[in-house]
Amino acid sequence: MKKTEQQVYQFKIALMGFTPQIWRRIQVPETYTFWALHVAIQSVMDWGGHHLHEFTILNPKTGEKDVIGIPFEDF
Repeated sequence: MKKTEQQVYQFKIALMGFTPQIWRRIQVPETYTFWALHVAIQSVMDWGGHHLHEFTILNPKTGEKDVIGIPFEDF
């Protein structure tokens, strides 16, 4: 049985508004959910689960930007 190779995605995570820039680079498997990516970001930034962040992606069906995250007003 042939084993299929899994894609790995690399992300550069940068904090906005800081000089010098604060950033981390991570690699995650293609099977990661947004929740798993959230947990990885919290871990590499040493945030302990209490910092807001969001994902902005281009929706391939609509061509428009979608934002995934917890709105600030929910806190």
